[in-house]
Amino acid sequence: GGTPDTTYTESGEIEQLETYNQKVFMPGVQFAQWGYNRKIIRYAEVLLIAAEAANEVGNNALALQYLNQIRTRAFGDPSAEIAETEQSALRQLIYDERRAELALEGERFYDLVRTGRAAEVLGPLGFEAGRNELFPVPQSEIDITEGAMSQNPGY
Repeated sequence: GGTPDTTYTESGEIEQLETYNQKVFMPGVQFAQWGYNRKIIRYAEVLLIAAEAANEVGNNALALQYLNQIRTRAFGDPSAEIAETEQSALRQLIYDERRAELALEGERFYDLVRTGRAAEVLGPLGFEAGRNELFPVPQSEIDITEGAMSQNPGY
Protein backbone atom coordinates (compact mmCIF):
# COMPACT_ATOMS: atom_id res chain seq x y z
CA GLY A 1 0.00 0.00 0.00
CA GLY A 2 0.93 3.60 -0.39
CA THR A 3 1.24 6.37 2.12
CA PRO A 4 -1.91 8.36 2.89
CA ASP A 5 -1.58 11.67 1.05
CA THR A 6 -4.73 13.10 2.60
CA THR A 7 -5.76 12.69 6.22
CA TYR A 8 -9.43 13.22 7.11
CA THR A 9 -11.12 14.07 10.41
CA GLU A 10 -13.91 11.87 11.76
CA SER A 11 -16.45 14.24 10.22
CA GLY A 12 -14.86 13.78 6.77
CA GLU A 13 -13.10 17.14 6.50
CA ILE A 14 -9.52 17.31 5.27
CA GLU A 15 -7.21 17.51 8.26
CA GLN A 16 -3.86 17.34 6.46
CA LEU A 17 -2.91 17.34 2.79
CA GLU A 18 0.64 16.30 1.98
CA THR A 19 2.48 17.89 -0.91
CA TYR A 20 5.65 16.62 -2.53
CA ASN A 21 8.59 17.88 -4.52
CA GLN A 22 7.93 15.93 -7.71
CA LYS A 23 11.64 16.00 -8.62
CA VAL A 24 12.35 13.42 -5.91
CA PHE A 25 9.20 12.05 -4.28
CA MET A 26 6.15 10.45 -5.81
CA PRO A 27 2.89 10.79 -3.86
CA GLY A 28 1.30 7.57 -2.68
CA VAL A 29 4.50 5.54 -3.08
CA GLN A 30 6.13 4.07 -0.01
CA PHE A 31 9.83 3.27 -0.33
CA ALA A 32 11.71 0.75 1.76
CA GLN A 33 14.65 1.82 3.90
CA TRP A 34 16.99 0.58 1.21
CA GLY A 35 16.94 0.27 -2.54
CA TYR A 36 15.46 3.69 -3.25
CA ASN A 37 17.24 4.95 -6.34
CA ARG A 38 17.59 8.56 -5.28
CA LYS A 39 18.83 11.03 -7.86
CA ILE A 40 22.09 12.54 -6.67
CA ILE A 41 22.83 14.56 -9.79
CA ARG A 42 20.46 15.11 -12.68
CA TYR A 43 21.37 15.35 -16.34
CA ALA A 44 20.18 18.96 -16.37
CA GLU A 45 22.76 19.78 -13.70
CA VAL A 46 25.48 18.08 -15.74
CA LEU A 47 24.48 20.25 -18.72
CA LEU A 48 24.55 23.39 -16.57
CA ILE A 49 28.01 22.51 -15.22
CA ALA A 50 29.21 21.95 -18.79
CA ALA A 51 27.62 25.22 -19.95
CA GLU A 52 29.30 27.17 -17.17
CA ALA A 53 32.68 25.57 -17.88
CA ALA A 54 32.40 26.18 -21.63
CA ASN A 55 31.46 29.81 -21.05
CA GLU A 56 34.41 30.35 -18.69
CA VAL A 57 36.92 29.09 -21.27
CA GLY A 58 35.35 31.25 -23.98
CA ASN A 59 33.42 28.60 -25.90
CA ASN A 60 30.12 30.49 -25.85
CA ALA A 61 28.59 28.50 -28.71
CA LEU A 62 28.94 25.24 -26.80
CA ALA A 63 27.68 26.91 -23.59
CA LEU A 64 24.58 28.12 -25.46
CA GLN A 65 24.01 24.66 -26.91
CA TYR A 66 23.97 23.08 -23.43
CA LEU A 67 21.86 25.85 -21.92
CA ASN A 68 19.32 25.72 -24.73
CA GLN A 69 18.96 21.94 -24.41
CA ILE A 70 17.61 22.52 -20.92
CA ARG A 71 15.37 25.41 -21.90
CA THR A 72 13.86 23.54 -24.85
CA ARG A 73 13.11 20.54 -22.61
CA ALA A 74 11.68 22.73 -19.84
CA PHE A 75 9.53 24.98 -22.03
CA GLY A 76 8.79 22.48 -24.80
CA ASP A 77 9.34 25.27 -27.28
CA PRO A 78 12.53 26.15 -29.23
CA SER A 79 11.49 29.82 -29.11
CA ALA A 80 12.57 29.83 -25.43
CA GLU A 81 16.17 29.45 -26.52
CA ILE A 82 18.73 32.11 -25.61
CA ALA A 83 21.00 33.76 -28.17
CA GLU A 84 23.26 35.81 -25.85
CA THR A 85 26.97 35.41 -26.63
CA GLU A 86 28.64 37.99 -24.37
CA GLN A 87 30.50 36.07 -21.65
CA SER A 88 29.41 37.94 -18.50
CA ALA A 89 25.78 38.17 -19.63
CA LEU A 90 25.78 34.47 -20.53
CA ARG A 91 27.34 33.67 -17.13
CA GLN A 92 24.43 35.43 -15.40
CA LEU A 93 21.90 33.59 -17.59
CA ILE A 94 23.50 30.27 -16.61
CA TYR A 95 23.34 31.25 -12.92
CA ASP A 96 19.67 32.18 -13.34
CA GLU A 97 18.94 28.89 -15.08
CA ARG A 98 20.66 26.95 -12.27
CA ARG A 99 18.50 28.79 -9.75
CA ALA A 100 15.30 27.90 -11.61
CA GLU A 101 16.20 24.37 -12.74
CA LEU A 102 17.62 23.22 -9.41
CA ALA A 103 15.04 24.91 -7.19
CA LEU A 104 14.31 22.97 -3.97
CA GLU A 105 17.27 20.64 -4.55
CA GLY A 106 19.64 22.20 -2.01
CA GLU A 107 22.16 23.62 -4.48
CA ARG A 108 21.57 27.37 -4.23
CA PHE A 109 23.69 28.11 -1.13
CA TYR A 110 26.66 26.20 -2.54
CA ASP A 111 26.30 27.92 -5.92
CA LEU A 112 26.32 31.33 -4.24
CA VAL A 113 29.40 30.50 -2.16
CA ARG A 114 31.20 28.93 -5.14
CA THR A 115 30.60 31.94 -7.35
CA GLY A 116 31.44 34.50 -4.64
CA ARG A 117 27.93 36.00 -4.58
CA ALA A 118 26.81 34.69 -1.18
CA ALA A 119 27.58 37.87 0.79
CA GLU A 120 25.68 40.01 -1.73
CA VAL A 121 22.60 37.78 -1.95
CA LEU A 122 22.47 36.34 1.57
CA GLY A 123 23.99 39.26 3.49
CA PRO A 124 20.59 40.75 4.40
CA LEU A 125 19.65 37.32 5.82
CA GLY A 126 22.65 37.23 8.20
CA PHE A 127 25.37 35.70 6.01
CA GLU A 128 28.84 36.83 7.11
CA ALA A 129 31.65 36.68 4.56
CA GLY A 130 34.73 34.93 5.92
CA ARG A 131 32.65 32.90 8.36
CA ASN A 132 29.56 31.33 6.83
CA GLU A 133 31.22 29.82 3.76
CA LEU A 134 32.24 26.88 5.97
CA PHE A 135 30.30 24.95 8.58
CA PRO A 136 31.60 24.61 12.14
CA VAL A 137 33.59 21.50 12.93
CA PRO A 138 31.83 19.54 15.70
CA GLN A 139 33.74 19.80 18.98
CA SER A 140 33.59 16.01 19.34
CA GLU A 141 35.64 15.64 16.15
CA ILE A 142 38.25 18.12 17.37
CA ASP A 143 38.43 16.21 20.67
CA ILE A 144 38.83 12.85 18.91
CA THR A 145 41.83 14.14 16.95
CA GLU A 146 43.37 15.52 20.16
CA GLY A 147 43.69 18.98 18.64
CA ALA A 148 45.12 17.90 15.26
CA MET A 149 41.97 19.33 13.69
CA SER A 150 41.05 22.92 14.42
CA GLN A 151 37.82 24.88 14.31
CA ASN A 152 36.89 26.78 11.14
CA PRO A 153 37.35 30.58 11.37
CA GLY A 154 34.58 32.51 13.09
CA TYR A 155 33.24 29.65 15.23
